[in-house]
Amino acid sequence: MLYIGICDDQREVALELQECVEEELKKRNVQWKSRIFLSGEELLKEAERLSIVFLDIEMPGLDGIETGKNIKQKNPNCKIIMATGMVERFKEVFLFHAFRFLVKPFSQTEIEEAIDAVLEESLGEQTIELYYERIAYQIQQKKIQYIQAFNGYSEFWIKNKLFRKDASLNELEEQLDMRLFVRVQRTYIVNLQWIEGYRKGKVLIAGKEILVSRRKKKNFEKQYITYDIHYKRGVR
Repeated sequence: MLYIGICDDQREVALELQECVEEELKKRNVQWKSRIFLSGEELLKEAERLSIVFLDIEMPGLDGIETGKNIKQKNPNCKIIMATGMVERFKEVFLFHAFRFLVKPFSQTEIEEAIDAVLEESLGEQTIELYYERIAYQIQQKKIQYIQAFNGYSEFWIKNKLFRKDASLNELEEQLDMRLFVRVQRTYIVNLQWIEGYRKGKVLIAGKEILVSRRKKKNFEKQYITYDIHYKRGVR
């Protein structure tokens, strides 16, 4: 799940940008929640949980530059996309490594390109709370190799360690980045980037062979090809 913040002191502009962003996200296999903020001060209260922020530079009080710096201190992994009609201020955002820029009035093509760039960079970056020896950890999703479901809970294989979460695979499919994960049968979800091989209807992952069910085979192969074309790179 991507948590997206859209911050502009003009509500009409923020609503317009939110509509454009959500239009692009609907075209992609992405789950998200978006929220509008009308000031930098309001945004910073939620900064730690946001994946992406579209941030106006020109705002009264705490402007976009100062807000961006504070976001990076609170949440270094947040992707900040700056928006302004004053191109000369773009140089200032290099102080906190903004991810991308948008020029007002907004172009749908620029928004589309920004969304694609963010989604590629954010693949598997979101964390999920898992338990190891009854202690809770926030684990980046991309580190999960595969998941096996049991009655009322699931086990997560992560580099020779088994983590646990009281959740079904149906519930996990609502939380995981499904560009990276795919359900291959009733009791298994696998991480596409950790697959070592696929033949005769079985995936090899972390030294384990997992059968792909006949019902899931077509969807698995489609997602495997999509991942290989669009996302496969050294991100482990």
